[in-house]
Amino acid sequence: MKVALCVLVALGLFAVFANGQKEKPRVIFTPPHFYKAETFPEMSEAERQLYVTGLMDGFYASTLFGASDETVANLNSCTTDMDSKQISAIILKYVKDHPEIWHLPLSVEAFNALNATCPGTLRIVPVK
Repeated sequence: MKVALCVLVALGLFAVFANGQKEKPRVIFTPPHFYKAETFPEMSEAERQLYVTGLMDGFYASTLFGASDETVANLNSCTTDMDSKQISAIILKYVKDHPEIWHLPLSVEAFNALNATCPGTLRIVPVK
């Protein structure tokens, strides 16, 4: 009887634990950021290229922070032949054309600019 009770308690605890491990939807909050989108056009060309170089390095290293390999591969397939000057120009045009996003993080809007340039290829693929 004691063994059966212990087994039932263990199964109950296992069920509670397993139920708590269900996959939860990913919620993306506005990340901390250094620049708002409105500052990008105000930067010099050299500053914009430097920012883009660091941003792209960060995007490519995002697998270290949980991005899937597929997401980074999609980004790479879109930008593989682009240099920092071209990526900077894409972001600059996007920011200038969308004044409604000037208060948002530049990093997020840079991603949106690249996504608009490469539609469908930069989808965020959840890590499994």
